[in-house]
Amino acid sequence: MRLLLITQDFPPDTGGIETYSFELARRFHRHAEQFAVIAPAKKDSAVDRELPYPVFRLPVRNSLLPLAAPVLVTYLSNRRHFDTVFHAQWQTAGASLLSRKLGYPRNIYVAAHARELLTAPFYDNGTRLNGMLNRVRKILFSRVTAFFPVSQYTAELLRMEGVPNEKIRVITNGTDPERFRPEEQPDLAKRLNAGNKPVVVTVCRLVRRKGIDLVLRALERLQKQGQDFVYIIGGSGPEEQNLKQLADTLGLTERVHFAGRIPGDQLAAYYNLADLFVMPARAEPPDVEGFGITFLEANACGVPVIGTKTGGIPDAVIDGKTGFLIEENNIDQLTSCMARLIEDPEMAERMGTNGRNRVIKQMTWDQVAEKLLENMERINRKSQR
Repeated sequence: MRLLLITQDFPPDTGGIETYSFELARRFHRHAEQFAVIAPAKKDSAVDRELPYPVFRLPVRNSLLPLAAPVLVTYLSNRRHFDTVFHAQWQTAGASLLSRKLGYPRNIYVAAHARELLTAPFYDNGTRLNGMLNRVRKILFSRVTAFFPVSQYTAELLRMEGVPNEKIRVITNGTDPERFRPEEQPDLAKRLNAGNKPVVVTVCRLVRRKGIDLVLRALERLQKQGQDFVYIIGGSGPEEQNLKQLADTLGLTERVHFAGRIPGDQLAAYYNLADLFVMPARAEPPDVEGFGITFLEANACGVPVIGTKTGGIPDAVIDGKTGFLIEENNIDQLTSCMARLIEDPEMAERMGTNGRNRVIKQMTWDQVAEKLLENMERINRKSQR
């Protein structure tokens, strides 16, 4: 297979789709006869020099890659005979469809995460442009070889777009259990003055949808019940000041540590400091948690997790086994589940162990890439008959 990966989100940027694209690229290149990536240019693309495969950067911001990519995709596909293109988002698929008219690629695959299927970018200009976009999207979707949604929720979004079941194969996200593995963190615990207190951790972009305000309100209840704890919030975003003010208002300032954006090489240490990881995300379309890789990262470190029954989170968390799933915005359930895990270390350890075992057995990036490659190769063979 001669494989080209096209993504609007790629390092040095960080985020869920950036991780997805980067981790798959690391593995695709080992198995493909020829492999390359197309991504937007960044001021700091030093990461490219360390990669064992070429990254072709187009000098546009992420959202404009679909408009800038067709010429390069056509050139690379037909000059290097890339027979297969994998798109991290549907928006760039048009470039491959145009190129296919000249012979290559023969097969076009598209991942699906959630937000990109719910976004209406021309909302402020009325519904006419969105209607045009929807028509274009349906045409593109009808010509894609197959889709790989990362959750059952995202698969249902594709069905609502009219994509037939036979073109949908759910392959969930993964993580790296070698990078994220259980390790004691005495130095970090000392630096954050955690002592022997239970530690609650959230790592995410600081936006309302992630539900950190709910965690703070639940912790206020636990504090009133006499529970001791430290809450570490990793990440940055527009809600940071509001959350700091809320923590102060609730009397939690001494217990809450805003760690800021945590560098990738330090992320596992913060997970390992945790007694539980919690992210009670809300569904605020188009902003919906399509999966939640952070739940797997925490589980891989042997940490139990708490999420909500929204979006694709139920694919990331097995309720009652690797953690708890609560109803959206339900502070009572959140408080109860947090208390249970804090007060019952044996249950917390058991759930964390279950989570790590699940990751190792079925949710590593190696396994995700293998499933994707096997599906693409099988479909490619059928198309050649």
